[in-house]
Amino acid sequence: MLALAGCAGASPGTGSTADPVASATPTTDPSSTPVAACPESDSQGPWGDVIAAAQVTDAAGSYCRTAIDPAAVPFDDAVVDLDSLTTYGFTIDDARAAQQVAVAYVAEQGLDSTRLDDYSVTDSAWFDTAKDAFSPAAQARFAPLVESDGLRDTGVIVTQSLPTPLARDGGPRAGSTDIQVDKIFATLDVDQVTPLLVVRVPFRAAYPATDATIVDTAIRDERGTATLTEDTLRTTAPSLFDGSDEEGLLLTGSFNVGFGTGEMTAIAYIGAAWTLATGDGALQIDTVQPEVDPSQR
Repeated sequence: MLALAGCAGASPGTGSTADPVASATPTTDPSSTPVAACPESDSQGPWGDVIAAAQVTDAAGSYCRTAIDPAAVPFDDAVVDLDSLTTYGFTIDDARAAQQVAVAYVAEQGLDSTRLDDYSVTDSAWFDTAKDAFSPAAQARFAPLVESDGLRDTGVIVTQSLPTPLARDGGPRAGSTDIQVDKIFATLDVDQVTPLLVVRVPFRAAYPATDATIVDTAIRDERGTATLTEDTLRTTAPSLFDGSDEEGLLLTGSFNVGFGTGEMTAIAYIGAAWTLATGDGALQIDTVQPEVDPSQR
């Protein structure tokens, strides 16, 4: 999913005490108004590895922001590359603390920010409200990248891939979100001098969507993807025209969340890669590829 020796990709953030969403008060989009935890949702789960956090109302309606289930991703010594941690001066306790922050950020911001499907706030404005999740050095590094390349291609969060808007029925926008940690290791940061502890967080999120919405999403060209037409899709993805609305959308990928020495509560480096496809795998709609190594940044 991510071929790298350091941190993957485009570039994201983190959550927990530094995450503006960890308190169940989303602040990443001034046009959204958080209220009590999901009173408008008929269901309170299960939704995979996330639980209800707060109701959000925006111009398109109401949905439930989610947060990582504290019991969902237990710490596993087996995924820790202890040799690399020792080489770069990190400990197993550092790994444990970093994982907690990393999975919270991925669940609550990386995959469920208010800007997931609402672009009324600019990339830079969104990052400015969420920047406290990052170390001061990372803020200085990523702010100009977000300004020039955007949140999506910088890899800070998933955005500009999914339909807009997604579900506004009072429940979460994703029907299920699965998160894991498959590797924790240490490497060097972009400068090839500063040590980083990296938590690799694969994810899988399924979103309900009508066939018509998926077709519209596939043929829009705002991401610079190959131009598709409805006629082409009728041939290559006939299931999108059968009226069943059963396929939905599946987002799969991984975040790499990096932390500097003594900074396990603030993200020092972030990268992401993902693919968006129909639930049956018949059509790939979008893909974001990671950098191979943080030194490429």
